[in-house]
Amino acid sequence: MGQPFVSIIIPTYNDWGRLSICLEALEKQSYPSAFLEIIVVNNNPSDTQPCKYKLPHNCTLIDEAKPGSYAARNAALQLAKGEVIGFTDSDCVPDKDWIRNAVTFLEKHKEVQRVGGAVEIFFSTSKPSKVELYDKLFAFPQEAYVKAGNAVTANMFTYKYVFDEIGMFNASLMSGGDYQWGMLAHKNGYKIGYAPDAIVKHPARPSIKELVIKAKRVGKGQAKFKTSKRKSIYKQAISIAKLIKPRTWEIKSIFQQGKSMSISNKLFLVFLRHYIIWVGGFARLKSESSSSS
Repeated sequence: MGQPFVSIIIPTYNDWGRLSICLEALEKQSYPSAFLEIIVVNNNPSDTQPCKYKLPHNCTLIDEAKPGSYAARNAALQLAKGEVIGFTDSDCVPDKDWIRNAVTFLEKHKEVQRVGGAVEIFFSTSKPSKVELYDKLFAFPQEAYVKAGNAVTANMFTYKYVFDEIGMFNASLMSGGDYQWGMLAHKNGYKIGYAPDAIVKHPARPSIKELVIKAKRVGKGQAKFKTSKRKSIYKQAISIAKLIKPRTWEIKSIFQQGKSMSISNKLFLVFLRHYIIWVGGFARLKSESSSSS
């Protein structure tokens, strides 16, 4: 059996600098380029390709004006020729064996039709800030996502026929479309496995502001998964209570994984974690309330 043809899909938005690093990493892949195509989707057509910008020989750049990374990914899916489809983001840096290891996983594990690979956080300096340490702990718990039946599109592979059979991403979502699609695939019996050696690296978010922006975006995205039926005051109170309640398992995780950190840093991460949870949760509740009123 020959090697499958692979299509790698990358949405980008005003991110030409980091995209070039991602593309350089894809040029160095150990997977043969003759069996590989890269489709980059510019989600802001008014931000045109810079002059003398280098694209790999097997890379196609297309525009998608509809806002949102899921609309961009869908546009690429309509052009993709691959038997296997892989996804990453323009701010990610794939390991040189990323594609080979993901495809090998699919070939060795015939019982699965999807793969979630590891997303490793890297820092801007040798001395990461407390916020960067937080992001390393909580940004991409991909193995846990896979156990629940889905994977983030920063590092996900599947067969093209899965999209053909259950449909593409929900293009109306600004966040959470990978979760929604992954759970749909899970409910339809398309199994997923975790490949720890299929690695992409992602930069740590350097500021609390960026963490808050992400939390609000995710919270609003989660609100769209809910029913449009308005919650009773009692159920709203229960939802708020769940946000306020300390998450003891995450506190334990911070202290266990951060053994080399000072107590003050650990406590900072505990409070930051709960603050980010509250921000995202209240954004979700507010969005749910406004959409059902």
